Amino acid sequence: MDDLVLAAIRRRIAAKIPDLDRSAPARLQPADPHDVADDERQLGFPLPPLLKRIYSELANGGFGPGYGLIGLTNGIPDDTGKTGPAIYRMFRDGDPEDPRWTWPEGLLPICHWGCAILSCIDCADPNFRMRIFDPNEHRDEDWADAFFEESPSFEEWIGAWASGVDLWTLMYGEEGHITRLLAARKPIS
Repeated sequence: MDDLVLAAIRRRIAAKIPDLDRSAPARLQPADPHDVADDERQLGFPLPPLLKRIYSELANGGFGPGYGLIGLTNGIPDDTGKTGPAIYRMFRDGDPEDPRWTWPEGLLPICHWGCAILSCIDCADPNFRMRIFDPNEHRDEDWADAFFEESPSFEEWIGAWASGVDLWTLMYGEEGHITRLLAARKPIS
């Protein structure tokens, strides 16, 4: 199955590198497999096999949904200049101004959508489910309300994108599942 997904991703990359307007990197470069293994050791958890193949065989970030996959170390960073592991470590370090801030262990940011919204892969989950972090609607003291389920697995998520699905519309479009969840919340009084 991974080979089919990789072939679909190759076709999608040939058509359009990142989904959102951003100057595409001059050249997509695969990650060195040793760097990927080193990132896994430093993070303290394994990455999904398909994600490792994508980074090692296709490119270390810079293509994909939203503003593109965020690269691992030595890869294409997000718009703030940070790689996925750097963002993860920064979030896990906490926020001295908000002692309630916590970032779930194993939740690796891999895609930036703008407005601080991130698609993250839950590497603590055996299916590597995808979750959205959207701090814009945060109201609870513990930040739990800023996380949303996005896809049951990374493979389904990237496979849907590779087959042409508009992931943003699935989440935040008029009938998007996160749009519906947010609409069901009680207004702030």
